[in-house]
This record gives sequence, structure tokens and C-alpha cells, in this order.
Amino acid sequence: MTTKTFLAAMFCVALGSLALTGSVGAQVAQEGGPVMVGGDSWQADENALTQTWDGRVEVIQANSRLRADHVVISHAPGGEGENKGWGEVVKIEATGNVYYVTPENTVKGNTAVYTKANDTMVISGDVVLKQGKNVMTGTRLVAEVGAGTTTMDAAPGSTNNGRVRAVLYPDEKQANSAAGN
Repeated sequence: MTTKTFLAAMFCVALGSLALTGSVGAQVAQEGGPVMVGGDSWQADENALTQTWDGRVEVIQANSRLRADHVVISHAPGGEGENKGWGEVVKIEATGNVYYVTPENTVKGNTAVYTKANDTMVISGDVVLKQGKNVMTGTRLVAEVGAGTTTMDAAPGSTNNGRVRAVLYPDEKQANSAAGN
């Protein structure tokens, strides 16, 4: 692989990493900024237009982070100039010990797949969603990012016995004002 091809592929990694949450501008962090990607190994397949990161993969942008054992970023054909052949990111698949962490939330699962065509993130396996003290568990979380909708379900026979479960703590300020404090 030539240096020019390597730099073009690395640029595509940065662009691919931006698609993880699908927010405006399709970024890992809503506030944007540079994207750092690291792992134990990296491989680009110019024929399949994929990049594969293996071993302690971490994608960081601002205060948001995606960690997984294995990440595959798939591109559409196209691109201009140095990126010729590497078009926009169409899918990102993270597997093994997946964690997506923002200042507000932490989501854990076995796999996560972001598909640009329908702007949807699906996290599956033993899914745990945490926000502050609040915790929700299930086996599949589907976030339609642009629509702002999220659903969680649980498979029969799962550790949740086919049920989505949550522990929710009321806002302490609201609870105190409701109690007359």
C-alpha cells in the first residue's frame, strides 16, 4: 500500500468514525472536533472498501468514546482526489465488549452496528444502558438517530427472562420540591 493510499484510508477512518452516532454531521461527539482511532492492528481492503481494526479498539472524539475488540468500517465506492475509491462510510460494525460512553450515557453490549442508509444504531447482546444512577437492561437496543427514537427489547430465555428491566431514580430536586422541601 502506498503512503498516499494509507493516508487516504486513514482519512476515511476519521470520516467513518464520525458516523457512529449519526447526530448532525454524523459525529462521535455532538461538539465535533478531531477523531482519534487506535487498536492493536489495522488492515484496509481496497477491493472490499473496508477497514478492520482489531484488539482494544478505541475511537475518541471530544468527551465521547467507542471501545470494542473488533471494528469494521465499510465504505461506498467513490471519492475524489486522494480518496478515490473510498467513498462515504455506509456501515460501522463493532463486536466484542462494546462500550459507547458519552458524558451523559454509557451503553454496553456484545455488538453494535450503525447503518447510514437508515441512520440506525443497533446494539445487541446483554445490553446495559446507564444514565447517572438510572439503569436499563435488555438484549437489543435500536436507536433511530435522526428520528430521535429508541426502543429496547429482550429475548425470551435471556438473562432478563424476556423482559426489559429498568431502575429509575427521580430527579432529587424534583422529589424534594414535590415533598415540600
